[in-house]
Amino acid sequence: MRTISGLLIGLIGLLPAATLAASLSTSQRLELLERRVDRITELTLKLDAMERENRQLRGDIENLQYELQQLERKQRDLYLDIDQRLSGGQGGNQGGAMGPGTPPTNPTAPPPQTGGNYAAPQTPSSPSNADPSAIQAEYQAAYALLSPQQKRYREAAQAFTTFLQRYPNDDLAPNAQYWLGEAHYVSQNNREALAAFEQVVQRYPTSNKVPGALFKMGRLQQVLGRRSDAIESYRRVVRDHPNSSAAGLAQDQLKKLGG
Repeated sequence: MRTISGLLIGLIGLLPAATLAASLSTSQRLELLERRVDRITELTLKLDAMERENRQLRGDIENLQYELQQLERKQRDLYLDIDQRLSGGQGGNQGGAMGPGTPPTNPTAPPPQTGGNYAAPQTPSSPSNADPSAIQAEYQAAYALLSPQQKRYREAAQAFTTFLQRYPNDDLAPNAQYWLGEAHYVSQNNREALAAFEQVVQRYPTSNKVPGALFKMGRLQQVLGRRSDAIESYRRVVRDHPNSSAAGLAQDQLKKLGG
């Protein structure tokens, strides 16, 4: 393989011949000089060719990195879309594997009861002066930003953050906290996503979004190189929520990790 160091050695190898020039005739010296020039020119051309190859390789690497980033983004977009479809409603069926699903067409309609351990709230946990329909509409507006049509993930994260600041005890707060994590996840803000999912588990331990949040915690902990923490998160899903769809996914990951 051609290397720059090899070319330099070739150039240095020409130097000892200069000591012979003093004993040669003028024509011989010219001939020797021409050969040296030809050799230097050849080496220079080879060096230029290698530099072009290196630039091409750097360009190819940059293109591959860009394509990989695009594939990762598409994969996360697809994952979010599947997550929304699997859940089949705000309350979700144990939150699906990950959490609540596509919002209803009427933004002021109450959350649908689609099975699982969802229970309609008997009394509102929002501030007494809050308009439930306004709260619902604000939640739906934030959730709509995550739709495949919009994909405005940063704005969605900000909207869910604002919602949680205003209504931390509302019945939709666990959903909002979960989708805040998803908004960060698809934006590849892994640490922020992990923190958001941890809040689902810590602040809303009875929510049906906890199994999905625990599973996503495990996935993010794997990405961040925290293998033992990931195994523990998966084990919690299987142990504490064995009937959830997230438990099956967690089992698969535990097999891969040998946990």
